[in-house]
Amino acid sequence: MDDQNGPPDRLTLTVSLTTGIARVAYGIRASVQLIEEVLRLDHDEWESILLLGDRQFYQSKNGPFPDQQLRVTVRPSLGYAALNHSDTNCDPPIANSYNPRLRAPDLALIFNGSTRTVFPRTAAIPIVDARQALGEWLLTRSRPTCIEWQPFDNY
Repeated sequence: MDDQNGPPDRLTLTVSLTTGIARVAYGIRASVQLIEEVLRLDHDEWESILLLGDRQFYQSKNGPFPDQQLRVTVRPSLGYAALNHSDTNCDPPIANSYNPRLRAPDLALIFNGSTRTVFPRTAAIPIVDARQALGEWLLTRSRPTCIEWQPFDNY
């Protein structure tokens, strides 16, 4: 069982859920379970923000702050998700998921609930692909390579 406070040198997933609740998972097993929770939630008004590192992020107004994040929106009833990865050590530093095999479905996946912006339709990927990408992210702590990415278009 994972320690609720978690040691500072261990995989820690900090998530701001679409529901407005923040959660933290310590260790790979608890992190996978938290990702499964994210993938089950209907993100119809707000996205979820996932931060991965060795410690819990945003413990106070002074940090710690992450080097990278994943913004996730899922619509389980429609079978699609969209991801946005930002990392100062990647090129490009901000990218959206990309689905070249599918004609863009007619659906709006929330990019930012506070600005009411949506992902481009080409960012919609099957939830199974999003699950695989999030699992890879947990293991590698870098932008997943199992899906394609497109440069972020500031919209």
